[in-house]
Amino acid sequence: MNQQIWPDGNNKEQTDTSVPTLIFTAHPEFLDAALDELKHINRRLMLHEVLAPGIALCSVPNTPEFMHRVAEQRPIFVRHLAPVQAIVTLSNTEKDIGELALAIAELPTFPLLEPGQRFAVQTRFVQSEAQTRATIDRPYSGGRLNQQLAEAIAEETGAVESIKKPQIIVSLLCASDKAYSGISLASDNLSPWPGGMRHFAQTDEQISRAEFKLLEALEVFGLSLPPHGRALDLGAAPGGWTRLLLEAGLSVVAVDPAKLDPRLLRSPHAQRLEHFRGYAEVYLEDAVKKHRQFDIIANDMRMDAREASRLLVQAGKCLRRDGFIISTLKLPHATASIDPLKNLREALHLLSRYFNIVQAHQLFHNRQEVTVVTARPLVAKS
Repeated sequence: MNQQIWPDGNNKEQTDTSVPTLIFTAHPEFLDAALDELKHINRRLMLHEVLAPGIALCSVPNTPEFMHRVAEQRPIFVRHLAPVQAIVTLSNTEKDIGELALAIAELPTFPLLEPGQRFAVQTRFVQSEAQTRATIDRPYSGGRLNQQLAEAIAEETGAVESIKKPQIIVSLLCASDKAYSGISLASDNLSPWPGGMRHFAQTDEQISRAEFKLLEALEVFGLSLPPHGRALDLGAAPGGWTRLLLEAGLSVVAVDPAKLDPRLLRSPHAQRLEHFRGYAEVYLEDAVKKHRQFDIIANDMRMDAREASRLLVQAGKCLRRDGFIISTLKLPHATASIDPLKNLREALHLLSRYFNIVQAHQLFHNRQEVTVVTARPLVAKS
């Protein structure tokens, strides 16, 4: 077996930043922004290689402590972290499964897998941009690796496989000729899903893929929709977010000049739906005058992030004290004269002047945008 392992977890990776110890993922366009976030937490972090678009191999002293600090600070652009505690050379034959199982059993964090602990094995295959035209012929799939390794771990340790709610994650990232493996707490990986890629099943009732953004945001920010109350959906058409709000039991005012999907008007929840066919600014001006209040305010309109923040400040006047606003902030593509991160900083700074709680994250289902949650409106700061 050709592998590189430092078993005590407190020696080589604390002092030698020439050895890869960490993999992080981000949206390919925001990979540099994610790297800057990590370097802000520890300036000794070093980039070794971009393994594939949006996936980078790094090193940093004391990786477990670093991952925990990152999780506490909730970065905007970093989606997922995974430790690299062993690098195993792949032959791309059946022998790899046994080699990987042996390497995992020797990892310094293998003792985390105690009887009754929920765990998941997460395997990802990646190819660099230079390798995308070549096909790697492997006799095993990621699913098969997950299954066989999980069975072996459960039999050896008494830990219980739990794909959806793991406490411990065994991470495997397989490139063309080597695999990077590690074991860590799911909470320190930032996301319990492989690479931070949260997938949802499509349903017959689904109106738009934008629904996935709201579902993921609620999960990532640890929010739940109240079973009753009032919601305001700005820029609602065709009505994906409105559908989810109605399904949760809320009464919804959907604001958009465009038509809503006809299925909403035929649904059993139609009596709790009001469609204001006009612009959000017009509706909010009237709603503020009439002191209308909402438990949830949602916004997914296509507008500049700074304009969206100004709209959210106005909408905050209609938010109940225990409610929250959830919104996307659209960002331009970077050019020689345009810095999308400057737009985002200005947008978030404005929100922080008017709300006690402001959290932002670039979700897996976000594209050229960031999702923000605000709560507890306050008086503007000077």
